[in-house]
Amino acid sequence: MKQLILSRHAKTEESRYDIKDFERNLTNRGISDSTLVSKYLFEKGIETDLILSSPANRAIATARLYANQFHIQLDKIIQIDQLYDGFSTQEFLEMLQSKAGKNDKVWVFGHNPDIASWASNLLDEGYLHVPPGTAIGIEFDVENWSDIDARSGKLILYTTPKMLTEKLS
Repeated sequence: MKQLILSRHAKTEESRYDIKDFERNLTNRGISDSTLVSKYLFEKGIETDLILSSPANRAIATARLYANQFHIQLDKIIQIDQLYDGFSTQEFLEMLQSKAGKNDKVWVFGHNPDIASWASNLLDEGYLHVPPGTAIGIEFDVENWSDIDARSGKLILYTTPKMLTEKLS
């Protein structure tokens, strides 16, 4: 059994002409949303063997907040340039095969539209809305990452910051 969690980075600074997109940072809300969601997932017993992240400031910052919550050393996060530049679903699966190895539970931090596209293409059901800070868990009934096919995954987790803040209020 393989488990993939896809996380879209949390809320970021608005796009501006004087800041490259790659360098945009999390806002205070993005930091608090990441803290809220990661704490919830940690308390829910979610586990990971490997964290892969886009190297863009907002994605790696989100991954680091989660790693801290899950007591994972920050130097264990593997940055993959193409998680910023974009992968097709097939290229994404090939990257997973090459990076995941024998790990059963992999967490990927990235950007939309890629996160939404990969989730939609890997799940056996329809499209998911993926606002900033969303975590999507997909389980595959396979022994090896190379055995994953499009539309073969089962949704086991879907959490947004808004869902959690509404629960708290």
